[in-house]
Amino acid sequence: MEVAEMGKIKKTKQDKLSTKLRTIKAKDIMTREVITTTEDAHLADIAELMIKKGISGLPVLDEKEKLIGTITVQDLFLVMDMIKSGDIVGKDEFTVSEPTVKFAMSAGTPKVDKNTTLEEIIVIMKYRNAHTLPVFDGGKMVGVVGRRDIFKKFYSTIKEIY
Repeated sequence: MEVAEMGKIKKTKQDKLSTKLRTIKAKDIMTREVITTTEDAHLADIAELMIKKGISGLPVLDEKEKLIGTITVQDLFLVMDMIKSGDIVGKDEFTVSEPTVKFAMSAGTPKVDKNTTLEEIIVIMKYRNAHTLPVFDGGKMVGVVGRRDIFKKFYSTIKEIY
C-alpha cells in the first residue's frame, strides 16, 4: 500500500471519528444524579465522599442552589500539599486540619448545555483543565460530565471506528 493511500485511510477514519464525536451530546453521557456540596463543607468530608462514590469532582452550590464553582480531586491534592508543608495556618473559618470547600474550590467553573457535543466537551476539558462539567438545560443543572464519562465514551467510539 502506498503512503498516499494510507494517508487517505487515516483521514477517512479521523473524519468518521470527528463526525461521531459531534453526534454524541452531553445529555447522552452525563450523570443525572448529581452529588453537590456547599462552600462550608469540610474538605475531609468531601474527600471521603469522593472516595466512597468514586468521583473526581463536585459542583459547589450557594444557599439558593446556584452554581458557584467546583471542588475536584486536584484541588484536594493542592490543599494536602499546603497542609503538609505548613503553608496553611488556622484562620477563623477553619482549623489547619479542616479547611472548607470555600478555601479550595475553583470558581468560574465552565458549564455546558445538554446539547454540547463530545467534541466540544473534550476541548473545554483540555483547555480549561476541567474535571467536572455541570450540564444545564436552560438555567437548571440537569447533570454532570466527568473525565471518566469522557474517557469511557471516547475510547469505546475509537474501538468502533478503528
